[in-house]
Amino acid sequence: SCVAVPTAAIAAQHEYRMRIYQRTMEDMASTDALTGLLNRKFFKQFACEELARMSRTEMTSAVALFDIDYFKAVNDQHGHAAGDRVLREIAAVAYSELRGPFDRLGRWGGEEFTIVFADKTAGEAKIICEALRESIAQHDFSAMGEGLSVTASFGLSDSTNVGDYDRLLSRADQALYKAKNSGRNCTEII
Repeated sequence: SCVAVPTAAIAAQHEYRMRIYQRTMEDMASTDALTGLLNRKFFKQFACEELARMSRTEMTSAVALFDIDYFKAVNDQHGHAAGDRVLREIAAVAYSELRGPFDRLGRWGGEEFTIVFADKTAGEAKIICEALRESIAQHDFSAMGEGLSVTASFGLSDSTNVGDYDRLLSRADQALYKAKNSGRNCTEII
């Protein structure tokens, strides 16, 4: 009986540590290490579930894809460490502009980010994207490099007449391409 209590305590402590370890591993697998946002794989999983939920409740949702304009020049002129800091800042600025649990932000890859707007049409989501775009353009990035300023281009689409997330994202990507061809630092809808 004297041995059973410490053994049980050790076993409980071990089980607790294993749960913490497992949760940490799950978090590491689902988040982008640089920005702390959902990574591409887990963002897509979330987005598919959210769009299915919106569809069941007959609500429209919108998806935005945005990226940093001329990001290669940021890395070339200010270094990759500055580029990484810019990505973290963009993630923080974007997160602060969004509507808490209603909009979800993820890192799609490289300098691309994606957002799912719950219960918003593309037109309604454009207002949020424009505010975000302006916040990015006005943000002070000078700590990352002298004379450094950053802008972003946005592409948007909504779930009206679109069946699945991949098609919706493809349309947002086409809209982003249109924004890039329209001079960048703007928001386009398809």
